[in-house]
Amino acid sequence: MLNVKRLFAVAILLCISSCSTNKLIGSWEFIEVYEGVISKVDTLKNKQNQSKWGTGVLEFYSNRYFVSMDQRGRYQNEGKWLNMKYNNSKDTTRLKISYINKDYLLLSSTSEKPNTWFYKRIKDKK
Repeated sequence: MLNVKRLFAVAILLCISSCSTNKLIGSWEFIEVYEGVISKVDTLKNKQNQSKWGTGVLEFYSNRYFVSMDQRGRYQNEGKWLNMKYNNSKDTTRLKISYINKDYLLLSSTSEKPNTWFYKRIKDKK
């Protein structure tokens, strides 16, 4: 009976992780980077990219690959955490998914002085 409960708990965790991974899949336009951790997009929704950092697109694929600024890598989504490893780097970057829905994504660094990157989903033009 205990093993059945454990299997059920693992299945639920995998489903939750898979659901948040599915939200990531697609193309995201970089809008701006902000100092600190931001977890709400209400005041950001109307922002357009006027960043001194320029433009860029972050793309997540269902096969756990991503592309950012013509650099490729692999990612792993663990609930509210996103681990990203570029192919040309030995280090893995760990980011917190501060906010995600079908239109907006906030990724926050875990450093002592964190930053938050704001992205808007790029809609398919079909």
